[in-house]
Amino acid sequence: MTNSNLLSQLQQESTKPILVKFVAPHCPSCETLTPVLEQLADDHPDDFHLVTIDMTEDPELAMKLKVRSAPTVVLFQGEEVKEKIAGLKPKKFYEALIEKTA
Repeated sequence: MTNSNLLSQLQQESTKPILVKFVAPHCPSCETLTPVLEQLADDHPDDFHLVTIDMTEDPELAMKLKVRSAPTVVLFQGEEVKEKIAGLKPKKFYEALIEKTA
């Protein structure tokens, strides 16, 4: 199953928020963000889903959501986009985002 298919499935079946991290190859900020969000997912396993989408592998989804740069984090509640954050932010920023939505 592709990650975009996983996202669609979670949007249909889960009531938890979905944090989608759009990344690209050779993106140093993406590499910095990955362990931050994975730690957040480990710390809050029941609060949200984390899905990673490689923009080069799924450009249609990136274009549909108007994601123009990597990393970009998109927070969904079901199929509704709640937040879209381009660039790298501190861990506390993402924690506050999850706590506000969960």
